[in-house]
Amino acid sequence: MADDNPFAQHEHWRLAALMIAVQLLDVAVTNKLCSTGELNAAGVAVVQTFHYGSTFLLLLLLGLILLAVLRPHSRLILPGLAGYLAFALLHLVVNVGALLFSATAKATGLASLWDVGAIGAMTVLTFAACYWILDRVTPGGAFLIPGRTGQLDRPKMFDYVYLAFDTSTTFGPTLEVPVCHGAKALMMLQVALSIVILTVLLSRAVNAVG
Repeated sequence: MADDNPFAQHEHWRLAALMIAVQLLDVAVTNKLCSTGELNAAGVAVVQTFHYGSTFLLLLLLGLILLAVLRPHSRLILPGLAGYLAFALLHLVVNVGALLFSATAKATGLASLWDVGAIGAMTVLTFAACYWILDRVTPGGAFLIPGRTGQLDRPKMFDYVYLAFDTSTTFGPTLEVPVCHGAKALMMLQVALSIVILTVLLSRAVNAVG
């Protein structure tokens, strides 16, 4: 690993803002998934458990960020970030799996599809955070990201959001190239989740206008 703390100080708060946005989306999505009646009691319990777990871990993430500000060379920062994002990815998989149960539900207009869009946004933001950290801790970078003079040496948060958005909407990278196994595995997972989300969106849209 290249560094025990992959971020500059001001970037820690951008990461926190990114994941707080994910958590706010999850609040709305969890309420929708658990109130539609499409999930049985066990499914509701799983979704709510992961929601509460992600809330708790978000508080730990904020604690890690505070630690990174006070002690930038602490060896707890990187394992903590990796653990948090691993849980965030698993939580995302659970939400997408729960969303599948609503694929054939009778929608009450296109406006009722907002939860699918919210999970799509959660996907983009969560994977952007994963790409951001992976790229910073991989020697030489996990991605080749084009820039004005060739390759960007220090991409910003928005570059990773753009990368994650591209991967979700085009089902794979466009100009950005993954160059390590971890990056390729993450992109494969994101593409798989994006295909499921699109399938649910199309199915429910057809039901809404049918």
